[in-house]
Amino acid sequence: MSPAQQALDYRREIDENQKQIREMVMESYRDIAAGKGRDCNEFFEELETRYSDDRV
Repeated sequence: MSPAQQALDYRREIDENQKQIREMVMESYRDIAAGKGRDCNEFFEELETRYSDDRV
């Protein structure tokens, strides 16, 4: 795979991760608005676990 293709693949992966993170944040806001609040520590722990990048 060429370096240019690797860069494109990496960019797509980053974009997808950002999209998923944004959706999780919005889901949490909707829960708060509906009175189903989540523990913020639990929420951020989930984000860190889900999106920690061991390859970096």
